[in-house]
Amino acid sequence: QCGIIYWLFGGAVRNLGSPGHVTKWLQPLQEQKYTGMFAMTERGHGSNVRGIQTEATFDLSAQEFVIDTPCENAEKMYIGNAMYGNYAAVFAQLIINGRSQGPHCFIVPIRDENGSLYPGVTAIDMMYKEGLHGVDNGILIFHKVRIPRENLLDKFGSVAPDGQYQSPIKNKSARFNAMLAALTPSRLAVAFQAMGAMKLGLAIAIRYSHSRRQFGPKAKEEVKIIEHQTQTLRLMPHLATALALTFTSRYAGVLLDEDIFHGKELVDSRPLQALVAGLKAYSTWENVRCLQDCRECTGGM
Repeated sequence: QCGIIYWLFGGAVRNLGSPGHVTKWLQPLQEQKYTGMFAMTERGHGSNVRGIQTEATFDLSAQEFVIDTPCENAEKMYIGNAMYGNYAAVFAQLIINGRSQGPHCFIVPIRDENGSLYPGVTAIDMMYKEGLHGVDNGILIFHKVRIPRENLLDKFGSVAPDGQYQSPIKNKSARFNAMLAALTPSRLAVAFQAMGAMKLGLAIAIRYSHSRRQFGPKAKEEVKIIEHQTQTLRLMPHLATALALTFTSRYAGVLLDEDIFHGKELVDSRPLQALVAGLKAYSTWENVRCLQDCRECTGGM
């Protein structure tokens, strides 16, 4: 839950917003005056962020964006903290005069300080899942929700009062990549979480394997199950992988810290982005394989 509020929502404000956004939204968040959520995934689009269908249409006369869910596939799904959060960092297609400028991130009010939903916002609890029951994943639906023009996180693209779109990155694809580059710290955090679960599962399984005895020579004490080759061959490769991933992720973390410390834009660190994206994918795949073997090696299913 903290990762959603501070890493994802807070990271979106810090990495996609202007200094004014950081002052307005990040300081109160750190003081726990409100909580946030990160709304990118939709029913119809997860990995393909370019294809998201939630719309943010600029109303020139009102100086507002109209956030709308035009169809079922545009509903935001698996949104953590959806049942309690006050604000959401919502990714939507920025539309000006009928033309889309691509996905952008907007701060959208969801609930007031009393926990009541604002008009036009619907939140549906997704109830029980196969894991992470402590995270209240939900569905968010927007019906013509109006937000101020200033709620667009405009580090890479802004809309002037006269409705003109402006961006320091003219190429649309490059601008999109810059926005996703801001998610690099959150991707690395997912890799560390996956490795933490792996190491915990391995610690339990390997310790158990050194205490549990099963089979052995007749008239002698049964041997520890870790001494059976099948047990060792299933657990030790996962241990080696966990160590290798830990060292690699720490190295990526050092590179990320150096970039942030020196004020370097993440968009310029393409090798780091590729490394972190690969780490996130591989560590989560290995996490599933590792924990399943740990369960089976300790008598589980």
